Amino acid sequence: METQVAAGKASALRRPFSRRLGRKAADKLWWWICQLVLIALLIFIAFPFYWTVVTTLKTPGEQFAKVPAFLPHPATLDNYKWVFQHKDFMRSLRNSLILAPLGAIGAVIITTSFGYSLARYRYPGKQAIITFLVATQMLPGVLTIVPLFVVFSKLKLVNTYIGLLLGYWTFSVPFSGLMLRGFFTNFPVELEEAALIDGCSRLGAFLRITLPLTIPGIVTVALFAFIGVWNDLLFALVLTRDLDAMTATVFLNNMITQQYSSTNWGGMIAIGSVLTLPTVIFFVFLQRAIITGMTAGAIKG
Repeated sequence: METQVAAGKASALRRPFSRRLGRKAADKLWWWICQLVLIALLIFIAFPFYWTVVTTLKTPGEQFAKVPAFLPHPATLDNYKWVFQHKDFMRSLRNSLILAPLGAIGAVIITTSFGYSLARYRYPGKQAIITFLVATQMLPGVLTIVPLFVVFSKLKLVNTYIGLLLGYWTFSVPFSGLMLRGFFTNFPVELEEAALIDGCSRLGAFLRITLPLTIPGIVTVALFAFIGVWNDLLFALVLTRDLDAMTATVFLNNMITQQYSSTNWGGMIAIGSVLTLPTVIFFVFLQRAIITGMTAGAIKG
């Protein structure tokens, strides 16, 4: 009898241990499954970028080989030399390098004041404005490109920097304004009130208190505007006619469509690599500010 009781107690003591052991094994198995899934997703996402860079380092013979090589033999920089020696491409790249920063700066200036007014001030029609801004996000850009082209043609703004910038701001301002509205809404109004009590004007409190503490949101808006202008093809394709204002994306599109039979595909891919580089660099160095700005602006947006 005593033996049976002792055996029962021993089995009772072993059950929690076995359960803990089983739970640990299940947790570890689940951890490995998650890691394998993440690795597979990383390979799936990163492989096109890897293949793009590798292809730019290959000779034309290797690019079209029946058995693809995952590493160039030998590596060559001829494609990049061709890119940077192409005068028309360098001219279009200069246009993009001018338009993208101007588009980002203009979007920040407009949406900062606009988003702040939506978050802090009360005036008739404010809710209607917010509703209208949200509704504009449901319209694809292709629906408005023809009316914009007609208006800009009458105003002599086609094939000009100003026309392109106005088109870019038309679509970046509503989204960015709503994002910054959410950011300013979450900003403690007590800090501004304390500055007003200390003698600051409303503008002084905004410039000295609010703006420095909302840098993550402003950086996010600037980066989104920069990427939107840098990667744009639709507006630049319709609103430009020659190299005076043609962007690098339009130049690449024209080379592919107009010279399809004799296109230097290695050079085309090298152009794509060059155009991808700025956005990758900005995201790597500003990713914390971007994530902070997007999450803070989405809480009460």
